[in-house]
Amino acid sequence: MYGDFSDIFYDISNAAKKFQSELSKYAQERGYGDSGVCGRNDGDSDYDWPPVNIYTTEDGAGSIVFEFGLAGFYEEDINLTFQGEYMVLSAVYRAALKNCEEQNSGETEETHYIKKTLRLDNIEKQKYYVPTDKYTREKTNAVYKNGLLIISIPKKEEDEQDGVKIKISS
Repeated sequence: MYGDFSDIFYDISNAAKKFQSELSKYAQERGYGDSGVCGRNDGDSDYDWPPVNIYTTEDGAGSIVFEFGLAGFYEEDINLTFQGEYMVLSAVYRAALKNCEEQNSGETEETHYIKKTLRLDNIEKQKYYVPTDKYTREKTNAVYKNGLLIISIPKKEEDEQDGVKIKISS
């Protein structure tokens, strides 16, 4: 009985995520999409994986920080680049793929999970909006330790901003 309720809540959660994804796509198609300064492209349900925190620092630097939960990944399998206005993340989950294949080979249709939320999967190209006129990509710092990838991109200083200020004299 306990497993049946867990399955129901899991199904409800997945349905809500799919609804949110479809609603987001609908809004973006009609011009209601997010025009925010930074963040991820939430129009795709694949952005549920990996878990991520995105925030700006309040220490005066105004850096944007991304924290990705990437437990089980090898550092050399994580690819992080800037393409246009976006930071792009992709990764291959080698360790988990082998374990997942071994675990799945023992599953039957009669397997009833009490809770199944662990996702063992590759990360396809995910784009996170980081405007070039607001952040200094050349000073980006990325650290991967204990399954957590932390990327800090400092905000451009006033004299670093694109463009030239024109003084008006009277």
